[in-house]
Amino acid sequence: MRQFSMIALMLALAPGFVYAQQVADSEYENADNSSVQAPVVKKVIPPKMLNQQQIHISTPDVADAEFSEEARAQKINGRCLISFTVDVNGMPQEIKPVRCSDPSFAKSSVATVAKYRFKPAATEDGDPVEFHESVVINYNRPDCFDPVAPIRHAFIAPPGVTPSDPGADGVYPLTKNVTPPEIIRYSDEGYGAAAFNSPQGNGFCDIVLTISATGKASDPQVTHCERPELEESAVKSLLETRYKPGKVNGKAVAVRVAVHLEYADDPSK
Repeated sequence: MRQFSMIALMLALAPGFVYAQQVADSEYENADNSSVQAPVVKKVIPPKMLNQQQIHISTPDVADAEFSEEARAQKINGRCLISFTVDVNGMPQEIKPVRCSDPSFAKSSVATVAKYRFKPAATEDGDPVEFHESVVINYNRPDCFDPVAPIRHAFIAPPGVTPSDPGADGVYPLTKNVTPPEIIRYSDEGYGAAAFNSPQGNGFCDIVLTISATGKASDPQVTHCERPELEESAVKSLLETRYKPGKVNGKAVAVRVAVHLEYADDPSK
């Protein structure tokens, strides 16, 4: 008998409305005074899942996504980001895995999405239209463990730093005269999952913070995040992380650094 288990899935429906360009009945004049039709933007209502109660895992005995033999053998949990198109009949088409935490989850995730049924997307006039969508399927068994998210980091000098002397607060900027801090234990407070879930990319963040002489992070300042929704979890993750402090002449000191944080599909790169 096949064993099944999946605790949660998140349907990444776009909030509110998205827009599609259609041709209007109105006309305008172009540069050579000829009359052409003016394009207008019409609202498109995203699709709505019809069988979410049957697909969504709400109790331990409900099953719809299969744990692969490889995943069970490795005793790992995981997730897959799947892209697909909802056609005008509400059926998922062109189902493709964007990324999976482990390749063993891909086949089951694609098969699960193929079961979805939707009320199709439609224009404000009620005409059904195709709609590109994505979904994250999470696999979680109590007898399996969650692999460490493949997150890379780098310490760099904060923007605009020129002097290497400490400020009035005794904090050194990270320069070539300062031995940079090190991460002893990274604490992922939601950043890995948020970056994984993005269809557009892995989503990096650059955050400036102070690491004290005892290895405690404080005073975060986000200088750039590829996606704004990553900011909160990236900051929280770095604040909860344990550090080995930076040093000057072998002595631990407080250092102001910029941290580049990035989810890596392939941690070996």
